[in-house]
This record gives sequence, C-alpha cells and structure tokens, in this order.
Amino acid sequence: MVLKLSHLGAALLLAWAVGASAADIEPARCVAVLKLHSNDLAEQVKDGNAARRPELLQTLRQGAAFIGSAYLHDDLGDEDSAKDRLAAAEDEVRQLDAPQARALRTRCSTQADTLMQQAPGWQRKVVDHFAQARMKKLLQPPH
Repeated sequence: MVLKLSHLGAALLLAWAVGASAADIEPARCVAVLKLHSNDLAEQVKDGNAARRPELLQTLRQGAAFIGSAYLHDDLGDEDSAKDRLAAAEDEVRQLDAPQARALRTRCSTQADTLMQQAPGWQRKVVDHFAQARMKKLLQPPH
C-alpha cells in the first residue's frame, strides 16, 4: 500500500472525524491541542530556539499518529465538516487555562504514543516521514 504525503496532509484536516471509545480522549481535541502546540513550537524554533526542534518533531509525530489511525480506519468524513470540527475543537482548546491545556496535551501525547507503539513498522515510518515533512513546511521562511 503506497500512501502519498499529500493524502496524509489532507487527512490532517480530516482526522478529527474519528470516533473515540469512552476510554479515549476525543480525537478532535487531541488533534487541536497538538496542532496548536506544534504551531507555538514552530514559532519558537523560527525565532532562534533550536532546542525546541526535537519537541516539535515529537509533537508532529503524535498528531500524525491520530491522522494515520483515522486514515487507515477510513474514519475521515467529509472535508468541510471536518474543518468545522477542527475549528470548534481549536476554539475549545483555546478556552482552556494553561494547566488544563497542558494536562490535555499530556493525555493526548500518551494516547498517541500508545497508537505508535501498537502500529507496525511501516506505519511508524509513514508517520515519521509525514512529521518530518510537516516540520520542514512549518519552518520554511515565507516566500
């Protein structure tokens, strides 16, 4: 099975359509909190804090774990409603105070790490490739 990076990139916008079990954190909130954190980290790296690069890459990998899971389970839904769900989840995450946002991010990171541990090697390679490409794009200077 060959997955194109562009398909995974499009899946980023759709991943929050994934259903969660009662034991899981709502994937929409996880994608939102990880996306917002990765955006903050990318700005810090672009402002000269190169020490944040490893954390940025790990956060992007964690977000990609949710995306890959949604892609492989065909749980993406339609793009317009997924964008709406992401926007709503981002708004919800922005309303959290800093300790609540950190706690959510920690729970989501743990869940993403579990997804990665359970994934076969080829899936981990796809996630890693996507995360590295996303980091490169986030850190590109504006044209």
